[in-house]
Amino acid sequence: MRNELQILRELYRHKARARRAYLRKIWSLPVKERYRDRGATFPSLVDIYLHILDDHRFWFIMGYRGQTFKDYPLGLRMSRAQAERATRDVERLTESVLEGLRPKDLGRKILHPVDKKLLPIRSMLLNLLQGELQHHGELNALLWQMDVEAPWLGYT
Repeated sequence: MRNELQILRELYRHKARARRAYLRKIWSLPVKERYRDRGATFPSLVDIYLHILDDHRFWFIMGYRGQTFKDYPLGLRMSRAQAERATRDVERLTESVLEGLRPKDLGRKILHPVDKKLLPIRSMLLNLLQGELQHHGELNALLWQMDVEAPWLGYT
């Protein structure tokens, strides 16, 4: 039987595959559509995608490691190769943190970088998954408004 940490690792691997599907879909669109302000939580499809990457960087670099990083600025125009590199960097970072954890670490507390409250690593990991799911739903809605099929993200 799989333990909680093994299940979390599986979910993060699934989200990495899903993220790559969104990267392919977004960068297959015409540049104008990719960067159009759609009035969402972040202006463009690319901004939402880069925010997903920034969330991982925020939690794993600032929250978990206590280091600083610089957010991707809104409106940043990346080539597909640059977006793929940024995505790989986040995947490596995520794998590094998750592989370094042991089941007992899930209850260990870290300091939230913004509100300075202690929270268990388990909560950090679940919060990050939930946030990415929210943004995937947002990307789906925006793609559907453009009559573009959203990536299939079934969990198997």
